[in-house]
Amino acid sequence: MEARERLDTMVAGYQDAIILLTAGRLGVYGALAERPRSAAELAAVLELDQRALELVLLALVAAAILERETNADGGVIFSITPSFQPFLDPASEDTAASIMNHHCHLVGRWAQLADVLRSGQPVPRAVEGRSEAELRAFICGMKDVSLRSSQEVVATLDLSGYKRLLDLGGGPATSAITFCQHHPELNCVVFDLPEVVPIAAEEIAAAGLGKRITTLAGDYLATDSPDASSDIGSGYDCVYISNIIHSLSPAETALLVGKSHAALDAGGTIILKDFFLADSRTEPAFGARFSINMLVGTEGGKSYTWTETEQILTDSGFVDCQRHEIAKASGLLLARKA
Repeated sequence: MEARERLDTMVAGYQDAIILLTAGRLGVYGALAERPRSAAELAAVLELDQRALELVLLALVAAAILERETNADGGVIFSITPSFQPFLDPASEDTAASIMNHHCHLVGRWAQLADVLRSGQPVPRAVEGRSEAELRAFICGMKDVSLRSSQEVVATLDLSGYKRLLDLGGGPATSAITFCQHHPELNCVVFDLPEVVPIAAEEIAAAGLGKRITTLAGDYLATDSPDASSDIGSGYDCVYISNIIHSLSPAETALLVGKSHAALDAGGTIILKDFFLADSRTEPAFGARFSINMLVGTEGGKSYTWTETEQILTDSGFVDCQRHEIAKASGLLLARKA
C-alpha cells in the first residue's frame, strides 16, 4: 500500500468503526436478523430518525456489511450480508454483539488520548464505576472473544491430566465451560469480582455444568502478599489466567503470579494467555496497539513481552517455561511449580 493510501486509511478508520458500532448498539442488526426491512420500518421499530438512519444504512451497504434490494412492491429493503450474519445477529452462537458494545464504550476513552498523554493517567471513570450495562457488555464481550481462543487452547494443549483448574479472572466462565466440555474428568473454579460471578453462574447453568464448575467471588489484588493465596483458594493442579495481566502493572502481575504459585499443588501448572509481544515491543502490531487501550483505561496495564513475563514467572518460583502461539495475536505461556 502506498504511504499516502495507508495514511488516509488510518486517519479515517474511526468513521467506519463508529458507523458499524453505533448501528449495532441501536439494534439495527438485531432487527435485520429477523427479516429484511425498509429504512422507514427500521426507523419506526427502533424509534430513530428515518433520514439519519437511511444515510447510515447506505454507508453500511457501501462497506458491504449490508445489502439492499427492491422488493415486489418497488420499495427498497435492507438485509445483513450473509457472510456477516453469524457475527452481527445477537442471537447467533457466533455473535460479536457484546464485544462490539464494549468497543462502543471504549471509543469515548480513546478520544481522550491527548489528555492521557499529558497527565500519564488513564481516563477517569465515573465515581460510581461501570454501569450495569457497561459491565455486562464487557463481560459478555469477553465471552465473544474467549470462545474461539478457548477452543484453540484445547486444541493446542493436553489438559487431560488436570483434575482441578482455577480460571482466575474467568469472567463469564467461557474457558472453564469449554475445558470441561472437552475433558469430562476436569472440575473448575471460576474466580472473579462479586458483580461478575452472577454472570458466570448464568453461563455455567446454561451449559449444564453446575456440578463440575463452581464460582468464587473476590478481588485477586485485595491483599498485597503473594503468600495470601486463601482468597483465591488452593489445592489446584492448574491455574489459567486469560487476558488479565495486560490490565495490570508489572508489580500487580508479579503479585498475581505469586498468588497462583501459592495456590498450586507441587508440580502444578500455570497457563498465561495474553497478547504477548516480541522483545522489540512493536510486533505483532495488534499487541502494540492494544497497549494504548490499556494506557487509556488502566493505571499500569500494557501488552507484555514473552521475555519479561517469563522473568516474572521465574522470579515467582516457576520453572520450565513454554511458549505457544494461538488465536489472533495471542500466545500461551506455561510454567510449572517445582
